[in-house]
Amino acid sequence: MQCERCGSEVYKYVVCDSCSKKICNDCMKSSKRITKTEKATICKDCWSDMKKRTKYKRAKKEVQQQRSYDRDDRFRGRR
Repeated sequence: MQCERCGSEVYKYVVCDSCSKKICNDCMKSSKRITKTEKATICKDCWSDMKKRTKYKRAKKEVQQQRSYDRDDRFRGRR
């Protein structure tokens, strides 16, 4: 398997959430755990684009906000 960004040969690749490229660990700029099972990843090319970077930075906040809405609906009797 080859990295779609730099072309180097990789055994295990990671998919960038913004551009959906299969990238190696050297091309990965940052990754963080959103929930216990989900992980957000961004490559070096997408890191330079401010819209994609802010979307990556807000990923955890959006998940927490969605959970709070779901929790409020359960307390109000809506499912």
